[in-house]
Amino acid sequence: MDGAEVAATIRDGIVSVERDGIVLFMRTHSLRPCPRHLSRVPFTTEMSTRVERTHTAVMEAATALLLEGGPTAITIDGVVARSGVAKSTVYRHWTTRDELVVDVFDHIAPKLEAPDPTLGFEDALRRLVHSMLAMMTAPGWLRVLPAMLLLKLHQHDIAEVEQRMHDAQLKVFQDVLQRGVSEGRIGADDDPELLLTLFVGPILMAGLTGSTELNGALADRSVSQFLGALDAVAPAAP
Repeated sequence: MDGAEVAATIRDGIVSVERDGIVLFMRTHSLRPCPRHLSRVPFTTEMSTRVERTHTAVMEAATALLLEGGPTAITIDGVVARSGVAKSTVYRHWTTRDELVVDVFDHIAPKLEAPDPTLGFEDALRRLVHSMLAMMTAPGWLRVLPAMLLLKLHQHDIAEVEQRMHDAQLKVFQDVLQRGVSEGRIGADDDPELLLTLFVGPILMAGLTGSTELNGALADRSVSQFLGALDAVAPAAP
């Protein structure tokens, strides 16, 4: 709670919650006033842990529904039934179903692992493409990715999730490209977005269409072809 003191007070049948001396809300309580020694209840680590457990249970239930039946399978009633969390509690965390769907996509999206910074350009590329392969073959991701690509055209929040993924992947790729610039394999003015498209194209196409098995052989061949294309257009040494 960013260091602020939060406390709940029950006095004369009125429940109030205060933060740094400011009353956040009050409501009538049907029970008799509690004893004086229990009249101020601090916001404890136990409360925070309970909130985290609730969030985890809901996310796990919603993720399972997404993987089983796609985005339309995620309903508040379905999440309540799967997680055991009360509907009122779910709505305290997510005011709408769409908010929950966005969080699930954000939660399930795999992360691209950056190669060891000590590796040279070619070795870093090979490590990167194998990391991409692991990302694409993460459990259930290939069933979810097409839905995300479709939904981003109609839902701004989903588009933001996809953009964050893209930006994170581009940053990792740019770090590797900089090694190629240092080694003279890539021009400093080459467009990283275009190079990323050329690099991930074969892996993404194979994953989405199922036309080619996603395996180490495909990853290595993709890198070799990418490097061959770079060398073919590289300016001749003086």
